[in-house]
Amino acid sequence: MSEEEIALIDTEPSITDEKAVEILKEYMSNEPSIGEEKANTVKVISSNLVWKEDDEDKTHLAWWIRFMDSSFSKDDNYPASVWIDAHSGEMLLFNYYRD
Repeated sequence: MSEEEIALIDTEPSITDEKAVEILKEYMSNEPSIGEEKANTVKVISSNLVWKEDDEDKTHLAWWIRFMDSSFSKDDNYPASVWIDAHSGEMLLFNYYRD
């Protein structure tokens, strides 16, 4: 994406990080392999606004949320991550690998 195109992206998020966490929990609840029980135990480690490219090389302002849930051990050094578009609430990438 060119600098001119990036300059046109609104840098003020339309949704809060709290709303992004709600979107995350709803997404997890609807995933059969995860479910509502684990979604209700989400513990956010960090949430940051970042630039994220999608599969079509389009750049988004996104909430990058690192989190754990009840399937993670307390000393787990590799939390899950999700990138949610800070304007539309669209799930850009859900990185959740559990054994």
